[in-house]
This record gives sequence, structure tokens and C-alpha cells, in this order.
Amino acid sequence: MNNFILISRTYAEVTPESSEIGDFSETGFITEKENVSFSELVKLMEKHYQPSCSPNDGDPRTWYSTGFYTSDYSTGTDREESIHFHRDNTPNAAKYWKLAAKAAGLI
Repeated sequence: MNNFILISRTYAEVTPESSEIGDFSETGFITEKENVSFSELVKLMEKHYQPSCSPNDGDPRTWYSTGFYTSDYSTGTDREESIHFHRDNTPNAAKYWKLAAKAAGLI
């Protein structure tokens, strides 16, 4: 039995220059297919508290983000990090994604 949930972590950065043209300065993966335990997922969801859509019912298509924060005051760069339910999860993992969202107080 697999006790892990597969997630991907992504990021997006915006600089003052990129915001002038309405674009990100950089985007990408932090991890593309990471095994996390249920308790690790709950902790990540507590830090990534903004759902990608509303209303949020814990659907695995919903991802969660930190919201933008200033990551480099010297350049004015803002960063957002997100966690996503990975497509290679077993069908059973979707219920744990929803339970983790409930445990984190997101739904």
C-alpha cells in the first residue's frame, strides 16, 4: 500500500519590470513529482492556504498557493509558490487530498 501522495510544487516570480508588461519574470517547478505523507501534506496546505478556485470542495484539480510575497527586497521581486495534486496519483489518493484540505482548515 502506498502511504504517500504525489505532489508537484511550482513557483512564479514577478519583478517591477515584468509587472509593467503584465507578465511573470520567471516560473517553473520546484519539484515535479514529490512523495509526501499525509501529515506533510497537511502542513504544506496550512502554508499554501489560497485555493486556485472558489468555491473549493477539496477537488484534486484545485491547487493551493502561498499568495505573492516579497522574496527579494533589493530587486522588488515577489514570489508565489503552489502545491498541486500530481496526475500520477492513484484514484484513492484524491480522498486524502480532500481530507488534508479539511485538516488544514481550507474547506
